[in-house]
Amino acid sequence: MASEVVYQKRGKVAWLTLCRPAQGNRLTPAMNADLTALSQAVAEDDTVEILVLTGAGDAFCCGLEYLAAEKGAAAAQAIRAQFGLLTCVEAIAALTKPTIAALNGPALGVGLELALACDLRIACENVQCGLPQITEGLIPFCGGTQRLPRLVGQAKAMELILTGESIDAHEAYRIGLVNEVIAAERFPSRVDELLTGLLGKGPIALRLAKEAVQKAMDLTLEQGMRLEEDLYALLQTTQDRAEGVRAFLEKRTPRFTGH
Repeated sequence: MASEVVYQKRGKVAWLTLCRPAQGNRLTPAMNADLTALSQAVAEDDTVEILVLTGAGDAFCCGLEYLAAEKGAAAAQAIRAQFGLLTCVEAIAALTKPTIAALNGPALGVGLELALACDLRIACENVQCGLPQITEGLIPFCGGTQRLPRLVGQAKAMELILTGESIDAHEAYRIGLVNEVIAAERFPSRVDELLTGLLGKGPIALRLAKEAVQKAMDLTLEQGMRLEEDLYALLQTTQDRAEGVRAFLEKRTPRFTGH
């Protein structure tokens, strides 16, 4: 049987595509395991600089497969029995390399939690975002209650989680949930443009910038400033930093190597 998570490496970019389009790319236990393993493989591959997560067909991910049949306490039991600890979200969140969720369609429940685990979220204009777990007698359990408030603020996160209602792409952009909304016909080319821009940057600088911003949420301003200074000093010791200076002086595009 063909894998329901497709891995493609295009140059320095790893693409993970959820491939159950007829089922809204709802996650199965096998997909959870595959996503976890592939994310770890990306982490260990020094030739990969960026990860893109997307879905096949007209959906990004509409949640977990069991939600189509189970309700309330039965749904909670299904989580424990079928999925155990859903590891794929944290495997993606743990990556030190930049990650992009290319939301080609609805991102609901665990689907939105997968997107929240990424660094950037680019949405097609037909996207719906929501955490409807409350309607099943559950709460988000893959970081939704923690990551969403950090992005959109406590009041809006509370509203979305307690009501279980979905919002469209433009509202998601307005509240800061997604970085950009793109017309369907321009969506693939815009993702490629974003990747081209990021790949032109030094990969070490990208990783350290990501680290600094992520840790800022858990540090005081003074601690964060100290971390920023330390990471900046670390960059001065790299070959990429020297190449950046040479390229500037020679008025050419830098050729970063990740060293």
